[in-house]
Amino acid sequence: MDMKKIGSVFTSVEVGLIVHATESLDKIIDALSSTLGIRSSILTKEILNGHHGNEIVLLKGSVVGDDARNLADRLMGSLSSEDLLRIYKDFDLYTDNRSSFYVRISKQEMVKGRIRLSQSDAVRIRLKIARQMHKASLEEFRSALVGSDEV
Repeated sequence: MDMKKIGSVFTSVEVGLIVHATESLDKIIDALSSTLGIRSSILTKEILNGHHGNEIVLLKGSVVGDDARNLADRLMGSLSSEDLLRIYKDFDLYTDNRSSFYVRISKQEMVKGRIRLSQSDAVRIRLKIARQMHKASLEEFRSALVGSDEV
């Protein structure tokens, strides 16, 4: 499986992130579009109050079908070989038994047009595999991360 065509195993993608009062909501939305290909029209915005009373915005969106496959292709095809190897080595930390693959990317790097794994201040992405394809697809996907069946 080619990493640039990995999206074929995914049926839906959900994206979520928090935009703090000190960040530009428009800039983040533009970065979601330009870097990940997420149209602003699919995003929902929920205004919340932060711990210190500051306003934060919770952005969420989901896509299915070809849009999900295209987003997955773009995401996985843009990760560095180091990030792909990290996912490969800790694959169980990125998956669950409900046919999902989870990844967090740096919001700040996304604004710069780059896709990098990150655990803090991240864009949370859940990619869903068709249930009937779960086990075989996850194993094939894991192997594709490093370009072979062995590391």
